[in-house]
Amino acid sequence: MRPYDLMLLLRTDVEDHKAFLDDVQALVNTLGGEVAKVDVWGKRRLAYPVEKEQEGFYAIFNMKLDPAQVVELDRVLKLRPQVLRHMVIRLDE
Repeated sequence: MRPYDLMLLLRTDVEDHKAFLDDVQALVNTLGGEVAKVDVWGKRRLAYPVEKEQEGFYAIFNMKLDPAQVVELDRVLKLRPQVLRHMVIRLDE
C-alpha cells in the first residue's frame, strides 16, 4: 500500500457534506485502504466556474491504498454527481 492524497471538490448544494465524506471514507475502506486523516477546508470561491458553479466544498483525504485500487476509486468518483472535480496524488514514502 502506498500513501496518497485525495482532493475532492463537491457541489455546495449537497445537503450533508459530512455524510458524503463518510461515504467516501467507507469506499476507501471497502477497496482495502485506510484513511489516516480528513482535512475539511469547507466552502470556497472558485477561481473560475466549474460546471457553472462559482463555489465549491473542498476536502482532502490522506490515505493509504493499493495502487491497483486507485483506478477503481477514480471510476467510482467520476460517477458521483456531487463531485465537481477530484484528484489523487501519490505521496513520497
